[in-house]
Amino acid sequence: MLRGLAGLYHKTSHLAATNTNINLLYARQFKFNMSTSGPFTVVVHPFESETRHSCGYEIGNTKARNALVVIGGLTDGPHTVPVVRPLAKFIEQAQDLDYSIFEFRMRSSFTGFGQSNLSNDVADTSAFVKYLRGLGKEKIVLMGHSTGCQDCMEYTHYDKHGSEPVDGFILQGGISDRDTLELIMADPEPSLELAAKMIAEGKADHMMPNDMIPSVLGAPISAYRFQSLAAKGGDDDYFSADLEDEKVKTFWSRFQKPVLVLHSGDDEYVPEKVDQAASNKRYQAASSLVSPLSGLIPGASHTVDEPEAQEWFAKRVGEFLKTLN
Repeated sequence: MLRGLAGLYHKTSHLAATNTNINLLYARQFKFNMSTSGPFTVVVHPFESETRHSCGYEIGNTKARNALVVIGGLTDGPHTVPVVRPLAKFIEQAQDLDYSIFEFRMRSSFTGFGQSNLSNDVADTSAFVKYLRGLGKEKIVLMGHSTGCQDCMEYTHYDKHGSEPVDGFILQGGISDRDTLELIMADPEPSLELAAKMIAEGKADHMMPNDMIPSVLGAPISAYRFQSLAAKGGDDDYFSADLEDEKVKTFWSRFQKPVLVLHSGDDEYVPEKVDQAASNKRYQAASSLVSPLSGLIPGASHTVDEPEAQEWFAKRVGEFLKTLN
């Protein structure tokens, strides 16, 4: 899901928002808690991947046997997901958790999302997992935030990608771009029709005109990626409320390892019509590998900026990691 930018878009355009009271919508901008905004130390891990000069960044106990790999959403990159550093501090101080946290740069990081896709993300993630296995990491868990949850869902399509096996997944803030689109576009159909036309003409990788996409995206976006995010059945369409039960079952049956699904209880990017608690229960019903620890993070915004919500989230993640022992 796109990370929140201020709701500034052209009022005279067909892209005008339907709800002008919502602030920081769609292309989600990171923001730091004051408690985590100071300098911090990382260990830099150069590794081989399709991303030029790719590096991973490790925080926490660098002698830990296990790795928790964070995959952010659109416009994210290393060090932009607010909950990561409080989580790393919690894990490092825990007596019975032996994990450090890794972030890494992908082809889609920061403003690269508009020219990339989930398959690239899976390839980049798999390359990093392979590197971590080479370091001797015993357990590797992928933690997706926002669109990073879509990356985790796509990662489990092992028949398609042949990605390196991991030992568990955590999905935080996995919501539908298509559902959120109605909050910022009065009528997305003209843009979707243009994207489909461009793709049919062999221009899938060409950029959409600026006046046909929400200005809040903050980056150029290809016809393919716009359709992937905004159209029903697009490659990114894993979490929409109107997905058929059979499709939901297909998606969640791909998991071969446990997965913790945590929705933000007060997610500002979720339309009122969407019942996140019901979605969470739906996923639990779709696969026995969805942890019973799954649920809603009380009082949490989409990026879990609130200290109390961050503390709750860290404890719940810790409980889940213990179940993987």
